[in-house]
Amino acid sequence: MVRLDNGLTDLSLSVSQVEIALRDYAYSPQFGLEKLRLALLSMPKNTDLNTSNNAYRDRFSSFLDAVDGLLASGSPYSEYYHTAFFSAADALFQIAIGSQFGLDRMLQLDHLLSLERSCWVAILSLSDDKTRSPMYVDYEARLVEVSASTDPISVDVYLEALSSSGRVSFQLDAIKGAFLEGRFLLASVQSLSWLQARFPLLQWQQAFGNNEEESLKELCKLNFLPLFQNVSLKRDYRYRLLGLSEDRLKTLFYQMFGSLFPSDLFNVEQRDRFVPASQNVIPFEYDAGVAYFPIRHGGSVYVGSESIKGDGQKLSYLACLGHDFLSYFLYEIDTSFGRFVFDEAECLGAYVVSEKDLFVLGGDLWLGVEGAVKAQVVLDMPFLSSNDTAYCILPRYIAQVLVVKQGELYFAVPYSTLDKIEGVCSRMPAPHSWVKNIWLNPQNIPLLEPCLVNIDEPSLEYGWPEENKPTHPSKNGYYLGRVCGRMFCVKAELVSALLPYQSPFSLTFFDGGERNLASFIINDGYCFDKVVSKIFLDGLLSMSHEVPGFSVILECLGESVVLPFTTCDWRTSLPSGEYVREFSLPPKLIGGDDEMSHYSSMQDDIIVIDKKNYLSFVAGVWPSSSLA
Repeated sequence: MVRLDNGLTDLSLSVSQVEIALRDYAYSPQFGLEKLRLALLSMPKNTDLNTSNNAYRDRFSSFLDAVDGLLASGSPYSEYYHTAFFSAADALFQIAIGSQFGLDRMLQLDHLLSLERSCWVAILSLSDDKTRSPMYVDYEARLVEVSASTDPISVDVYLEALSSSGRVSFQLDAIKGAFLEGRFLLASVQSLSWLQARFPLLQWQQAFGNNEEESLKELCKLNFLPLFQNVSLKRDYRYRLLGLSEDRLKTLFYQMFGSLFPSDLFNVEQRDRFVPASQNVIPFEYDAGVAYFPIRHGGSVYVGSESIKGDGQKLSYLACLGHDFLSYFLYEIDTSFGRFVFDEAECLGAYVVSEKDLFVLGGDLWLGVEGAVKAQVVLDMPFLSSNDTAYCILPRYIAQVLVVKQGELYFAVPYSTLDKIEGVCSRMPAPHSWVKNIWLNPQNIPLLEPCLVNIDEPSLEYGWPEENKPTHPSKNGYYLGRVCGRMFCVKAELVSALLPYQSPFSLTFFDGGERNLASFIINDGYCFDKVVSKIFLDGLLSMSHEVPGFSVILECLGESVVLPFTTCDWRTSLPSGEYVREFSLPPKLIGGDDEMSHYSSMQDDIIVIDKKNYLSFVAGVWPSSSLA
């Protein structure tokens, strides 16, 4: 890290304190992060930066927010963030020192604050998420052959050291002569690899049986979709199994929506609807002028709210209750925009109408049904479910409509055919404003449910805490493969699934009046919508006509990417050649000659993706991502 010896403003003590704190972070994460926070705050607040922008203060504030975020998450150790903190602290100190030598020196160092640097990409992604609760994992560490006579305090020493990493207890299994044998039971946010490195003399493993309720819930979730899609079972037997499973799962892991609210609060709708049970709902104040209701979006169920006054206020999400993994009956309809589905429980019904039943109000076409209910006739969808060109139906040709309720609003969707089917909602990485859900039928074919209501955009950033995933054996080496004519080398620990190639499903959605192409694949009930394809990269990286053979799913730090590998090989280390670690696409899909020649000149280089540049890669390929 940079040192100061110019004799002007003394930052040597702050530099030393930050270095010590970052060293302690690797050894005792919570203690190190607390020291790092104090060290950052001790830096002179009145340093003259001689700059007309606030980039330095913004990065400094983001750095503090990132540290606070890790502390709020239970202080998990992350080598990725550890490296980012070193780089970020070094940049801040260099700027603080360089500012004393005038504007020219400041301009020379301005690149250190660039948002494209991987350290700031990592810090901003962490500082933007301040509401994460600690994610505890249960571990078991076996202690063998510790002398009871010569080293009677060994267990106490371990207990004291482990207590800084979480909640710990010791279970004595046996006393064999002069030796003790037993197990430490630890609930910690730290990773298995960190614990193994920190306490190498203990025999570590993840204890899946300590939290029986969560283990049972995970088992049921993993079993339900394969049972639902097992059409080889006899029909009656399959339905009996599904019925018994649903009844039991609702009893164990679901709750009535009304149980989240006081019984005397009258503006709560669908009180008897079963929703995922959650113990981590963030408290919110009740408002008599707001209607509360459950709404399923992206496979998760949210507490939705909307003004009762009908003042045009958008639908907002107040809390996320969790993943809804049960099956439901759906209406599947053919429209002029393609085939769509809607949850039967959220539909008022199907109606035969004529032009005289429709009326114009506020420039929109409406339909009166069920007495006082008014439904806006949907003549424009947020996306096309196929590549066919949509056509608008004239009022005189509208003969049948399906009335759907989303939020507090009713919509009348014209259709030509209607079928009743069953589906399970896939889990999406993040909710989108144009698609409400992507369902899966028993044949694993995706079924699209459009989002017809306007949603408050900040609500889409709500998300929900990622569930603890089983710790798999660490993967070593690299996967080497060609992607659209370019060679990619991916760190094996990032690869969560290596599948035979799946041709992605594609649809066209509208954003600000512009048509955009979206692609996604489905795997084990999860929907992955960051899919690199030839269509996506054509004209930028290559004009390759190679046929993909594998779909490789990368997952890290809450972001998932699917790469189409033409070939796939595993290497113990990086192959020889020139490497590209900083990756970004031109801002427009149709670039100039200079841009094309730039990428053509890199054709022989190998793009390396590892934990250090993973988020930069995601932000480079998807500039509209939350990481950008």
